[in-house]
Amino acid sequence: MQAQSGIAKTIQTPHNKHFIKPNISLKVKVFIFKVLFTTAILLAAGFTLQAQNLDQKISIASASMPLSEILSEISQQTGLHFSYNPQSIPVNQKINISFENKTARFVLDEILPPLNIRYFETENQIILKINKTLPDEGKSNQEKTTYYTISGYVRDSLSGEVMIGANIYDKISGKGTSTNGYGFFSISLAQGKYQMYFSLLGYQTKAININLNQDKTVQVNLHESHIRMREVEITAPEEDIQHLKTGASGNFNITSLMLKQMPGFAGNIDVVKSIQAIPGFNAFGDGSSFYYVRGGNSDQNLLLIDEAPIFNPAHLFGFFSALAPDAIKDIKAYKGDFPASFGGRLSSVVDVRAKDGNFNRLGFSGNLGVYTSDLTVEGPILKEKSSFILSARKSNMNWLNNRSLNSNSFSINFYDFNFKINIKINSKNRLFITAFRGNDIFSRVTNGSLHTFGINWDNTTATIRWNHLYSNKLFSNTTAIFSQYNYYLFVSREQDDYWHSSINNKTLKTDLTYYINPANTFKTGIELNTHHSNPGNLNVSGDKQQRYKAEMALYNSLGVNMYMSLNQNIGSRLSFTYGMRISSWFNFGPTSVFFFDPNHIVYDTLQVASGRYYSPYLNFEPRFNMNLLTGKNSSLRAGYSRTAQYLQMLSNSTSPFTSLEVWAPAGPNIKPQHANQFTLGYLKTLNKNGLYLTLETFYKIFYNQIDYKDHANMLFNPLIEGELRFGKARSYGLEFLLRKNKGKLNGWVGYTYTRAYKTIEGINNSKEFAAGYDRPHNLFVSISFPVGQHWDLSANWIYMTGSAITTPIAFIDYNGYQVPVYGKKNNDRLPDYHRMDIAISYKISKPESRFKQSIVLSVYNLYGRSNPFSANFNKIMDDNGNFYVPSDINGNYEIIPTTISVAGAIPSINYTFRF
Repeated sequence: MQAQSGIAKTIQTPHNKHFIKPNISLKVKVFIFKVLFTTAILLAAGFTLQAQNLDQKISIASASMPLSEILSEISQQTGLHFSYNPQSIPVNQKINISFENKTARFVLDEILPPLNIRYFETENQIILKINKTLPDEGKSNQEKTTYYTISGYVRDSLSGEVMIGANIYDKISGKGTSTNGYGFFSISLAQGKYQMYFSLLGYQTKAININLNQDKTVQVNLHESHIRMREVEITAPEEDIQHLKTGASGNFNITSLMLKQMPGFAGNIDVVKSIQAIPGFNAFGDGSSFYYVRGGNSDQNLLLIDEAPIFNPAHLFGFFSALAPDAIKDIKAYKGDFPASFGGRLSSVVDVRAKDGNFNRLGFSGNLGVYTSDLTVEGPILKEKSSFILSARKSNMNWLNNRSLNSNSFSINFYDFNFKINIKINSKNRLFITAFRGNDIFSRVTNGSLHTFGINWDNTTATIRWNHLYSNKLFSNTTAIFSQYNYYLFVSREQDDYWHSSINNKTLKTDLTYYINPANTFKTGIELNTHHSNPGNLNVSGDKQQRYKAEMALYNSLGVNMYMSLNQNIGSRLSFTYGMRISSWFNFGPTSVFFFDPNHIVYDTLQVASGRYYSPYLNFEPRFNMNLLTGKNSSLRAGYSRTAQYLQMLSNSTSPFTSLEVWAPAGPNIKPQHANQFTLGYLKTLNKNGLYLTLETFYKIFYNQIDYKDHANMLFNPLIEGELRFGKARSYGLEFLLRKNKGKLNGWVGYTYTRAYKTIEGINNSKEFAAGYDRPHNLFVSISFPVGQHWDLSANWIYMTGSAITTPIAFIDYNGYQVPVYGKKNNDRLPDYHRMDIAISYKISKPESRFKQSIVLSVYNLYGRSNPFSANFNKIMDDNGNFYVPSDINGNYEIIPTTISVAGAIPSINYTFRF
């Protein structure tokens, strides 16, 4: 189905065709100044708030008043909260007290030292401790308070894998933190004794006692939680409080345990499909890896595997994900409000982290199925010093070939593998090396061996990461990245005639995290990357064809980005994250650049020499998030983010089975896209059984959005940029999530209401229209439930409003044909989409057995719903009820709308094992 468009005026015509200066308007500068000024005021307020509380003046007088009542009176007059152990603090000690219009600090300094009690401030709380040694004469208790740092790693007890996003919480002070993407944490507390809780979804909460009298490094091992071990599982109510206090608007975390509990396609756990279950992440439908986030297009999403971008995460046109599930440890999904360390896309970032490999023992796992088979091997290279993991998967689907028609069939093959090495150099240095390769080959086979045409695509990534601890408060990560994507459309495999497009990325980046104190964490980083893109060139074997084929100029681009952010807690209830990302983009030669007039006709051509830069851009991208605890079990979240995007995918079809994938950078004819997003959310813990409710609303404005003219020529076209039209877009919506993490029954219910509209010059008479991916209602239900010791049941049900399409508003007769007449763009919709997937797993082995085996029976689209992804208005029906496209007809034939669906019910049986 071809994209439809109209004629428009160009947005910018360059005056200097050799160098175009970046244009930063006065309004943008004023806006940035306001953001920075407001941030500075909030920072200042955060650093002075606690001091203002202690300096409030109070009046209190009484004879023989117990200490507990004195502290209660101070709390009522100042709003200060006192935290202490009544078994060690003499709360019943009676004191004669008389103070008139004195500061709370003065009163505490007078009444506490005689009782051998010291105090210190933290997060709007006053912590009381017994002094084991009397303070030096002439110095206040506050001056004697000493702080030390607890830091270390949280790991899986069996494999030694570091745990990402584990919560660390101290019950007495109320302070907490979480592990970063490498399992590291750091928190500074006053000298004293603490009980620290370590928790992560799917693992037993662990409590350890720490006597903090010096800086300490700890290694904490968490044990996987099993339903049948609930009676011995340690739980901490503070875990729910920490969950409410951490995280920004729109963020969602999927662990490997959650992946295993969801039924995948054809018995395969699917990474990409799993994120489509998150409210705000809307799927395209059957047979597609496309997803749309909060009103953005599919190319406005960034998918990373160990920090390397994956440009096409699909196998078999999207039925399978290109990421092997056994190699995945953690997935973090950000819906627009992503941290300042991420950029380059407008709508979402999905940060996938691969497993590091088992430090302690050699292990195997695998899956044998009717559609794919995979094997994973992991283990130590040097025990507790280095490890590896290798995961490989291959399709075995050619038994589906249909050879009954003229001995013709299709060859369907794909594979992928993930490899990672984890080296612990010493206590302060670690090295990670990751490689990924995925390949798809789809071709037609004639007479058993002759390959005629086909489509190929492949992804290759490599990442080298170095973690370094400068101190127990300063953590750094330096990464070198390579990513390559190729797309081939074969005209003749025998003669090696094909159309080829590609893009590759090389990145060098370093990030620093400074854990200033429990209330302030500072992050900063710088990134240098290059992109080289081939927009599509034809390779033909004949000399004559070589002579007359069109040549597409290559794209070469350079990006330099830096960022800084501060995560700040103000008191025990309020936290802020401020961030600023500064991104820049330069194009360079050798290449050819075409310039278009307002009628989209080429009026000039520029040959750019090798190494010569042109068309630079600069963008400031502020980020802001606020989290306020509104009660014991609820929090309110708000955020603002500005994002910029310099790469966009151009396609000749809205179908997932596109015959064209071209990545084009911003330049003289394509301005960078950018977006402003405002979010407001509410999170509530409903009970102690892990039931969470999340409500979020958002409003988003997009600029420099791309669409296509009517009947755009996107293939073999050196002037492809002249086929584009530009304008604005807007989206808004409401997201609801009810999630249960604990107990036997697990899962979530997610609902999204989203609207997405575009206004493009020259399309739909330059009036606003619904985007093709505008699907207002999206509902997703996922449940998993164990039955006894051997059976596990899981099911998904998904419902979506049909996507927007353009249908005829009338038909006219012309020379015996009925010709459709079209009106407004996207004036109609496809039928609503819904389906159910189920999986039943039988565990052959006993729970205590090391060698675990399972049989998994799954059905995709259980009740066989036909969900069309396109509609046609060019077919008629013959007397036998068959549809065909008319070529030469006489008589009155009516054109009948027809739709194309991808799949009915697809059953599968798989054997899985782990040792």
